[in-house]
Amino acid sequence: MRLVFVLFMAVTSLAALSPAKAGDAQTVIGVMLSELGAARPSGCPGRWCACYLDTVLARSGLLPTGSNKARDFASYGAQAEPGAVGSIMVMANHVGVVVGDCGNGQVQIVSGNYSNTVALGCYNPSRAIAWRAPVQQ
Repeated sequence: MRLVFVLFMAVTSLAALSPAKAGDAQTVIGVMLSELGAARPSGCPGRWCACYLDTVLARSGLLPTGSNKARDFASYGAQAEPGAVGSIMVMANHVGVVVGDCGNGQVQIVSGNYSNTVALGCYNPSRAIAWRAPVQQ
């Protein structure tokens, strides 16, 4: 009986998470764009794209993953439309937020640890293993 209650509480807690509003995604983008050129944040490991995005989510009032691994974002938040501005593009070893289109079939993302800084980069959408939307706390 206790296990059923614990499972019930876990499921209802997950159900309470709601996808972030478009304005929240714009807040995340705004924070990241204002930090273009910034170096690895204190406390983040050598591969710091996920750690950086996690700190930006938390600073924006959104639920962080609590992980320093890009791949862990594949199960984070809610499903997002591939390539949509504000969606999180999760790749095998990198993660960032879509800010636009590069005009050549690629999406432009802002991310940490792109050439060792917070920067913009263009990626083929086929590299994505997931497209996720941030969720509110």
